[in-house]
Amino acid sequence: MSGQAGKVPYVKFTDPQLEGETRLSGRLYTGLLWSLLFAACFAVCLYYCMVKTIVITSANVSGDELVSLSEAISLSVAEGGAENTVTFSVPAGVRASDIVTENLYNERRFLVHINTGSEGYYGSLSEAGVAVDAGRITGDSGLVNRCSVVYDRTGALLVFDMSYVYEYVLSIDEDTVTMEAVSPSELYDFVVVMDPEDSYSAAGVLPDVAGRCEGMLVADGIKVYVTDACAAEGKCISAADLTDETGADIYIGMGVSHDGPDHHGIKTYYDPVYYIPGYGSTALCETCLKAVAIAVSDKACGIGEAPEGSILYDINVPAVYITLGNSDNSRENELMTDDSYREKLAKGLYQAVLEAAGNMGEESWRD
Repeated sequence: MSGQAGKVPYVKFTDPQLEGETRLSGRLYTGLLWSLLFAACFAVCLYYCMVKTIVITSANVSGDELVSLSEAISLSVAEGGAENTVTFSVPAGVRASDIVTENLYNERRFLVHINTGSEGYYGSLSEAGVAVDAGRITGDSGLVNRCSVVYDRTGALLVFDMSYVYEYVLSIDEDTVTMEAVSPSELYDFVVVMDPEDSYSAAGVLPDVAGRCEGMLVADGIKVYVTDACAAEGKCISAADLTDETGADIYIGMGVSHDGPDHHGIKTYYDPVYYIPGYGSTALCETCLKAVAIAVSDKACGIGEAPEGSILYDINVPAVYITLGNSDNSRENELMTDDSYREKLAKGLYQAVLEAAGNMGEESWRD
């Protein structure tokens, strides 16, 4: 027996010495101990629920009915508090569920709508038409270029015109809201700027494909910023500034070609001046060309140098300009108006971004 390995016995967590009433007494002690532990945990949870800061989730403020900013009342931001934060009080009874936000990053504007009946809480107009500031906003004045409030039938809309493109984390503690501005590159592992060139090209194919691709990538934890056509009207920041201020890892410009009725296929372009070691613009061009051409079973027409004046020359990260088809070709133009074809284009770009993110890994240019 000494040469055989012994088996480890199964041990129950009870005292083998307990018998009869003694065993019952042990069970009582155990039950009492667990009851006390449960009571203590419940008290801690109750206390935490009473004092914890509730994070406010973002939503679409603007919806279908946009308020008129011509009715906005200018407000001031008193200097104070931590760097890159703004704090403001809310009327009594306002809860986290009464506050929704929207980040209009193309305009460097952040909206906070508060569902409250307290009109005039943040500011009002005197009988003489002079803005009266209630002084309820404090924070880093270098963060906010301008602040104003608009009242509508459902509450107050605070409009913050910011100095930079940020993501915002809002939390409420009793009647005080803290708004923290955070660089996107600190929040997300991989950031993409998509720049659909013209919302009217090929029946709006470009913004539609960009939006579809954004939804796919967001589901995988990749942050996407899509430029707005208002940039052409001078109302929004440029795609180059958006790429820089968000700390984007890559830029994807999107267009359609006009090469005559006899040509079709996918093309990509790069900036030959910009170079970084490792996965750069030419590699990104090849990735996008291959992925999109395979997704739509179209011809890959190769990669080329961007023409003079291209926005690619203003981008300082790996960047590509891709034409998703030739709108002069009647068959290809018809395809680009088809819903299922646009979905394939979006999936191709989605696969390209995933491949780019995998190839760049931790060797991102911003590191």
